[in-house]
Formats: sequence, structure tokens, C-alpha cells
Amino acid sequence: MTNSDENKVTVNIYGEEYPITGVSDPSYISRIADYVDLRMKETAKNSRVAARDKVAILAAMSIASEFYENNESKEDVQKQINSKIDNLICRLDSVL
Repeated sequence: MTNSDENKVTVNIYGEEYPITGVSDPSYISRIADYVDLRMKETAKNSRVAARDKVAILAAMSIASEFYENNESKEDVQKQINSKIDNLICRLDSVL
């Protein structure tokens, strides 16, 4: 990756600024940071944890759980689609 391929943006997460460099669009990086910030604030509000590092770990666990649930759901849908495609192919083969 060359410097011309990188984008740098400063984001604010849970009251602290972080310079982030990546190949993604700066607005995308900002949206992701906003989401993490929101999840950390929600975690702090809904738990008795006050330490920043513990709030970050709990928020990361929540985000990871959400990610895995979405992946499992997507895999289930993909299996259903594949099953329907196989069924249609069998029906077409029997007609042809």
C-alpha cells in the first residue's frame, strides 16, 4: 500500500480522538467510529462498568456477538437459497 492509497481521518470515540489511516473512504471510517462510539456509550449506560478499557471490551464483545449472529443468519439464508436452486434444477432436469 502506498501513501497515495491511504486516507487519514481523526475520529472521536468515547471522548478521545484517534487518528485513523486506512484505504477506506474517510466518511466510511467516520461512520464506523461513530458506531463504535455509540456502542461504547450504550454499554457504559447499561452497565455498572466505568473504566474505559472495560467498557471497550464489553462493547467489542457486543459488536462481535452481533457480527456472528448476522453471519449465522446469512449462512442460513444462503443454505435455503441453495436448496431451492437445487430443487429447481432437479425439476427442470425432469421436465427437459
